[in-house]
Amino acid sequence: MAEALTVTEDAPAEAPRKPGLVKRLLLPLLLLLAGLGAGAGGMLVAPRFFPDLFPAADGAEAEGAAPKPRKVKQAPLSYIELDNSFTANLRDSGRYIQVKIALSTHGGEPVAEAVEQHKVAIVAATLAVLADTTQQDLEAPGGRDRLAARMRMAINDILMRKSGAAGIDDVFLTSFVVQ
Repeated sequence: MAEALTVTEDAPAEAPRKPGLVKRLLLPLLLLLAGLGAGAGGMLVAPRFFPDLFPAADGAEAEGAAPKPRKVKQAPLSYIELDNSFTANLRDSGRYIQVKIALSTHGGEPVAEAVEQHKVAIVAATLAVLADTTQQDLEAPGGRDRLAARMRMAINDILMRKSGAAGIDDVFLTSFVVQ
């Protein structure tokens, strides 16, 4: 008999299947979630074990942090006149400005003492504000008021950083000359 020949072709070897998108992303997602969970749990538990690294819940200052503002009791309005006459060149012109200022505060004695103690820094900050002023700034409507407000912010910033008592309510230009 004739043998039946069956021809079988070798089926091409199947290429190894690549894992699906879900399988490829599953491990990194699980690692990410585990890391987030560990971080959140650590932040909740760590203050109990390392209180020096975290500020207290009652708002106490951390070591090396900026001083917490002291509560300044409301006192009667008082004025502090600085005897310095401030002179600076106006920015972008050959002109100069000369002013004398007085400060008003409801902070009482603590603010007056802080102003006296940090007078050198206040003078430097005031001169920096003046040197950053242009003639157009002063000629614009409300220019003097904006200058006084910038001085007040600079002085309060100095007082807050140096003593923690920023209580200057207003800056008054008691003398004002532009030449």
